[in-house]
Amino acid sequence: MTFIEPFLLWGALAVVIPIAIHFWHQKRGRLLPWAATQWLTEKNQQQSRGLRLDNILLLVLRCLLVLLLTILLARPVLNLFKKETTIQRIHLVQPNALVSANFRFELDEALRKGEKAYWLRETPEPFDTPAGASQLGEQAAELSPLTLQTAIDKLPSENTELHLYLINSQALGDVPAITVPARFRLHSLIDSAGKPRPFLALSNGNRLFIDQTGKLTSSATPASGSLLQTTPVHSGPIRVLLAYQTTAERQTVRAALSALSQVYAMPLSIEEKQRNDVTYDWILTDQLRPDSELARNPKTLYTISGTSATSTRGYVVFSTDLLSPQTSERVAGGQLPEWLGEQLIQHYGLETNQVPLSHQALVARFVPTTRHAPSQQATVQNLLLLLLIGILIVERWLALTKNA
Repeated sequence: MTFIEPFLLWGALAVVIPIAIHFWHQKRGRLLPWAATQWLTEKNQQQSRGLRLDNILLLVLRCLLVLLLTILLARPVLNLFKKETTIQRIHLVQPNALVSANFRFELDEALRKGEKAYWLRETPEPFDTPAGASQLGEQAAELSPLTLQTAIDKLPSENTELHLYLINSQALGDVPAITVPARFRLHSLIDSAGKPRPFLALSNGNRLFIDQTGKLTSSATPASGSLLQTTPVHSGPIRVLLAYQTTAERQTVRAALSALSQVYAMPLSIEEKQRNDVTYDWILTDQLRPDSELARNPKTLYTISGTSATSTRGYVVFSTDLLSPQTSERVAGGQLPEWLGEQLIQHYGLETNQVPLSHQALVARFVPTTRHAPSQQATVQNLLLLLLIGILIVERWLALTKNA
């Protein structure tokens, strides 16, 4: 017999509670009125000392109730009549050329032995040769934990040993745990080359990007190891519109943008009066824009202050504070330039999660668990439940009969 929740068996220690209550109850003195008490002499009186084991059957029944309840909570599974079966290996592979090439020998050996292999998708796709992954490129380089968990759940879990092949990605750290079968082996690798990074092409010939250390960098030539994309996500000056009703807020935001432009040599073309013939890249305002305008300009970043509204559009950022030193702690603490810079980075997708997890953090994401079919545990639990009810009825009957 195995248990799905074996740690709950520690509850069996509660069996000492009915035993302690039993002895405490037996030790209490009882007054029995008797008319002939005065004729008894002191030497004929006998005092009862020590522990008395009265109502042993009732004590045993109460201890059994505690033990049965503990076993039920631990969810037992009876495997007495289950035939021993051979363990089947299943290989789940991230559809990536780098993964396929790195584990080519292991996968070829597994397929030669007749073991099943699947590409890691929401619905796992079987394959008979890993060579096909060379045509996949990097389409699955960004692995979603949700896709991974969905694929694992759709694979057989009983009498199987799952071998998982993937790239160590920071995206796997977005979830606290990924449930895997009890027999599980992880084969991971780190993509040292990484994906090319997006960048902004500045008017002075520099490129604005996030380097391997996670810092925003403005440079004409990227450092060694920082691979950039072939085309920029934006080139030339960034057209900015400041549409604030209050002078204090407009001056504060302009000063923050000037500091941002000076530090990173970022060409910001700032205007305070909107022109209909200009398409702005960034609009900062304290006026809530119509939804039709927001939907019409998805390439424009909107920063709207002084409102508690929310939006599902990633290019619309709301702030409940008015951006002035008197109304915003962010401004008073000198954090406004950094906050605005983060919005610009996220809007153009410069921030990438290419830093892999540590080996310990990666292994901790996968939690082995034993899955059992409901029918496999229903029989033994129903029998134990009936036994628990039967013993409870007998215990109550004895307790009421003997007034114990």
